[in-house]
Amino acid sequence: MEKLPLTEDGVAIVVIASDEALREAATHLQHCPELALDLEFDQNRYTYGFNLCLIQIADGKGTCYIIDPLFIQDLSPFFELIENPAIIKIIHHSNNDILLLNKLGCQIRGIVDTDVAAKILNYERSSLATVLKEEFDKEIDKSQQSSNWNKRPLSEEQLRYAAIDVIYLHKIKAKLLEEIERQGRMHWLEEENHLLEQLRYTEPENPHLRLRHAFRLNYYQQYILKALFAFRDEMAQQFNKPSPFVIPNDALVELANNANTDIHEWLNHTRGIHGSLKKPKNERLLEEALQNAKLAAKENNISHDYPEHRFHRPMRTPETERRKEQLTEVQKHIMEQYGEYASKLIINQSLITDFSQSGRLRYTKKYATDIVLQTAQEMGMAIPLLAPTDPNNQLN
Repeated sequence: MEKLPLTEDGVAIVVIASDEALREAATHLQHCPELALDLEFDQNRYTYGFNLCLIQIADGKGTCYIIDPLFIQDLSPFFELIENPAIIKIIHHSNNDILLLNKLGCQIRGIVDTDVAAKILNYERSSLATVLKEEFDKEIDKSQQSSNWNKRPLSEEQLRYAAIDVIYLHKIKAKLLEEIERQGRMHWLEEENHLLEQLRYTEPENPHLRLRHAFRLNYYQQYILKALFAFRDEMAQQFNKPSPFVIPNDALVELANNANTDIHEWLNHTRGIHGSLKKPKNERLLEEALQNAKLAAKENNISHDYPEHRFHRPMRTPETERRKEQLTEVQKHIMEQYGEYASKLIINQSLITDFSQSGRLRYTKKYATDIVLQTAQEMGMAIPLLAPTDPNNQLN
């Protein structure tokens, strides 16, 4: 069933669940100058990994397409639309959508992020529900926000929720951008949107060290933890469950900390272990993974020393404190002029701390840097700038 007699606020909701239907929809959508877009995905909430579950596209002319990728073999007609810079893509809070599309091999072009637009206009809260309430006095139902979007069939309530995320975005864009233009901040939005288009999906480096208390382990234990983390990830893929549902994070670190424990006892007396892992076959696999890690650690002469604490408090001297106070005063003036929440796009604590340590302002965004330098100049301060082409001009 690809079409349902379903509407939301006068907009027809059309479900696309075949390759042929997607091609037909894409043919229509490629003639639209603006499309409202949203994705529903699961990121280690119900299943393993970062997975696309649903695509919503509103044409702004009375139709909202709900594309079900679970029933479609070839998403290239959709990707072609998204990569076409001539078609504006209106998205609210686009970061994760952009990263997921990039992970799938699609690089979006022509973004207008209405969440960023709301921040530029100094919204304290910039969620879609907040913007709709403040700008159009419209309440929306967000009860399906935590739905399991992997399950099929989708309910009517889920389809309506998915449609609501896009059917108002054309109006929101028009309203917010009119005010941004009036305030002379359109170049802010253009630069922010361009930066969003540069986002790329990458796997984190050494994810096992991001687990809570992993930094307390010695080098040997961290080596064991890395192997256990890889084993858990493999099992999670097999079970199609988020990794912490197979072995909780704290339990994994505990096992690395006590690598000589009895695995059978540990599996059956540790809370949160997935039942399938307790099967004899998988118990043996865990035992083998642990023993192999211990053997490899011995063969590679992995030290039992503890690493130096990776976090170093910023150096405090009279000069660093003077610089911090100097840029904090600039921040206060920017907040007074542009608003507390809009100013967070321009200057934040990381920038202030970095300046206090280095004595040079890192170039992050042109409009933001211009505002900081101009404000400092008006206050009689000289702020040295690190050239944007300098390879060190990168905040961690």
